[in-house]
Amino acid sequence: MSQPRTGAPDILEPGTHVFSGTIRVWRSDYGELLTDSGVTVQLVTQGQPMMREGERVTVVTRRFRPLYQVEQIIEG
Repeated sequence: MSQPRTGAPDILEPGTHVFSGTIRVWRSDYGELLTDSGVTVQLVTQGQPMMREGERVTVVTRRFRPLYQVEQIIEG
């Protein structure tokens, strides 16, 4: 049996990804996180609180090709 349509499709991939690292850029709608493994992850930060560049965080994200949508921020 198929699922009923709810209107707009969910453009985010299912499941979450967790990244820890240092904020390189954080604006009202876009950010970059330099992960502990040295990879820069591009983020959609719309609706999230402002963070300072250089601050260390862990973010829970959902994949939004080629970006990641921030779902939760864990400071420290």
